Amino acid sequence: MTYDRKAIMTEAWEIVRRFLGNGETLAQLLSRALKAVWWSARQKMRVAQSVEASMAAKRKLETLPSDELAQRIENLENRDVLGASGLRELSDLRSAHVAAQRREIEANEAKREMIASAKGRFCHVVFTKKDGSARQMTVQPAALKNHVKGADGRESARRAAETRAERHPHLMPVWDVEKQACRTVNLATVNRIAVNGAVHEFHAH
Repeated sequence: MTYDRKAIMTEAWEIVRRFLGNGETLAQLLSRALKAVWWSARQKMRVAQSVEASMAAKRKLETLPSDELAQRIENLENRDVLGASGLRELSDLRSAHVAAQRREIEANEAKREMIASAKGRFCHVVFTKKDGSARQMTVQPAALKNHVKGADGRESARRAAETRAERHPHLMPVWDVEKQACRTVNLATVNRIAVNGAVHEFHAH
């Protein structure tokens, strides 16, 4: 941000013309006018810089994953005193957290639908395991139902499956073709899906 010196001089001369004839010399009038206009310009600059810094901070928050935002919220909530700035930061963090959760849910659902679209065909998924290592898995979505109990399963087992799906919506059960076993993919860490002849790259959150 820079000062518009031409606008400042124009405004100063307007003040000078307004007060001509009040007993002050032209030099005195111009000096007083410039001081007033520069003071006003600096105040406006401080406000603009503060607003820009606040907006930049909010934009940065919007790029963070929900788990990191949740941790920062918890850290603030555990403080004895927040003050006005702390309360504003907490409000911004909470707003960003809600937006991040919504964004991640939408991204995970898009990945889930993409994998499921393979149906009886093979789908290659690359994701990051808990230990940080990359894992590639070939899955066949339609084959899963042939290896897990559905409506005929025990009521307790079905309730447990529903609870897991509700508590961990980012996890997707799949049929691992190579291992010939049911596995779980963390959609949040999926960074590549090759399905139906197309390859899709993602930034895991």
